[in-house]
Amino acid sequence: MPLSTPERALPTDGTPTRVDERTWTVTAAGGSEPRIRFDASAGPSVLLAVETAGTSQSAGAAGPAGTADTVVSTDTADTAGPTDTVGQRHLLPDDGSSPVHLTGSGAAWLLPPHPGASEPAWHVVADGVIELHTDGDRRTLTVHAGTATLVAHRARPHADVDGAPFALDLPGGDVLADALAGFYWGTVLPCVVERTTAAEYPDRDGYVISTLADKYVGTYPDVDHEFQIKGRMAWGSRTDQDVVRRMLDLQLRMMREDPQQLWRDPCAIQPDGDREYHVRRNSLDGSQNAVMFLVTGNVEVLESAWLYFARTKDTGWLRERIEDLEGAASCVVDCMDRQGRLWSDVYYEDQVIKDGRETMAASLAANSFELLAALEDVLGRDEQARSYRESAARLAAAVRAPLPAGHWDGATSRFVDWIDRSGRVHDHVHLLANVLPAMFGHADGTQTEHVLALIDRELDEFQRFPTFLAARVQDYTDDEIGDGGPYDLCAAGRYWCWDAAFWSWRRNGGMLRRQLETVAAQGASDDYVMGERYDMNHVHYVDGSDWHGAAHYYEYPCVYAWVLFTEYLGVRSTLTADLLIAPQVVGSGTVTLGQRAYELTYRIDQDGFELVNDAGRTRSFELDLSALGGTGDGTRGPAVPRTVSLGPGESVRVALPDTKATTGAEGQA
Repeated sequence: MPLSTPERALPTDGTPTRVDERTWTVTAAGGSEPRIRFDASAGPSVLLAVETAGTSQSAGAAGPAGTADTVVSTDTADTAGPTDTVGQRHLLPDDGSSPVHLTGSGAAWLLPPHPGASEPAWHVVADGVIELHTDGDRRTLTVHAGTATLVAHRARPHADVDGAPFALDLPGGDVLADALAGFYWGTVLPCVVERTTAAEYPDRDGYVISTLADKYVGTYPDVDHEFQIKGRMAWGSRTDQDVVRRMLDLQLRMMREDPQQLWRDPCAIQPDGDREYHVRRNSLDGSQNAVMFLVTGNVEVLESAWLYFARTKDTGWLRERIEDLEGAASCVVDCMDRQGRLWSDVYYEDQVIKDGRETMAASLAANSFELLAALEDVLGRDEQARSYRESAARLAAAVRAPLPAGHWDGATSRFVDWIDRSGRVHDHVHLLANVLPAMFGHADGTQTEHVLALIDRELDEFQRFPTFLAARVQDYTDDEIGDGGPYDLCAAGRYWCWDAAFWSWRRNGGMLRRQLETVAAQGASDDYVMGERYDMNHVHYVDGSDWHGAAHYYEYPCVYAWVLFTEYLGVRSTLTADLLIAPQVVGSGTVTLGQRAYELTYRIDQDGFELVNDAGRTRSFELDLSALGGTGDGTRGPAVPRTVSLGPGESVRVALPDTKATTGAEGQA
């Protein structure tokens, strides 16, 4: 996606004045009601809308072609409070394939049809209502204001939807950045349908879809919302953050309104308002049956809430929702027995019939209870924090206990996948069943050593594509496979997300980079559209295609952003500082992140690491540079995190191993 310099501005009936090689100011012709029209051929578009008092129920509503929409806000101030929707931002994406009329405010994007196009994308910013009309062949953008700013970008902008740019001047950085942008503009943003397709749905706020080219039209709190949220939190824009907030509130409301008062997070919410709280599936041979995602959403929402609070530090938001989060946790606690074992049934796999207790589910639940305890600490709820830490400890102890009561198989020196209610052990060398207990500290030292050796032995099987769920996918039997077939016996983004966290924990930036490059190359081969599952023409789907399942699926694009920002670039939220910086990058270079959540630049060279605070306010940063100064294959530097406070434009430079120490704030960078 080259960034070319346009010779002229986007066609308009206004008067454009060039400001620099990429920017124009456009002035409306005279008249009592000034407006500016821009004309372009059909293609993807994104409008923004911001809610203000009195307009929250109609902001950004979409109507059929030729119909008038209700008036929306023109206020783009960052004023959203913890208890209302005023100031919240909404997305109105359109793929340009059919007639539509959308009304937003403040900003709009017009993209060319193809990610590799030579023509630019355009960002239009104005203090006024913005209307988009498209007939499937051409589109007209009407700005109701006297002036507008027009900025040219790559065909798929290296910027978030609020216009904040990013740059990865690293070895291989262009490929990684192009994929990041292609996935974001082509999938992540269009999956938000709250004010377009879902505008008239009974549960529209927080409604995101999982596929843009298949029959599945619901929103899926269990499983899918975890990775939808992680992708948006990783991107770091204010608008993406507002979408996450509404997704969280949707889930909490669904659990609060569970008709059986069990605080279940539904598997799906359909357009007509139907909520699928209880879904069971049969095995391929009809002999087994299991509950789908019994505790999955409940465990996930605790982590998602932690991520949101760690980013925003909004104690008002947390205080208003803490009892709902405790309700979510209660569903998990109710599925634990006296020995601390979690009878979760199926956690992530749609078509693996796990009627019993999963190792993966128990380990993830223990981690989420620790995160919930940390949130309780913030609010001074000491008794609740203690209780969740005790539950986490009981879960962890049950995981590392030996069979038959626990999950550790001493004969094979690994954790098993699941134990069914008849006591039968199921184990095909499951990846997450082993790496999660090691990474979270639920395994003891000897078990962790065995797990690391196992992963190294089976590396080729797990890394056929990031990341296969198990090393022995050929060994699953018809009473373990769901009646939809061997759908999950392959790679999926949900497994990659946690596998990448494992490699980050091992300080192996080289593996993270290889995984990112593998997914980026796959995306580039199909205009950055990804399928649901990647079998790589292996064992169960030898059909000449590398993928199967739903087309144009959300999962890999969202997980790619999470792995790139959080694990590889190492910019993370934390409760104890504004940001934690823990890079895993291989080689020297410069990373610039303009997104509202980040606003920083860091540089790595042979002499050290430099961090610049690009924000207009003083911020605190925890620095963990222990992965730098090595070879990128797991060699560790000194694990000595430190906290620095940097004012606007200030920098800090830290020597890496075997370099001369030069630390401390150095003023304006």
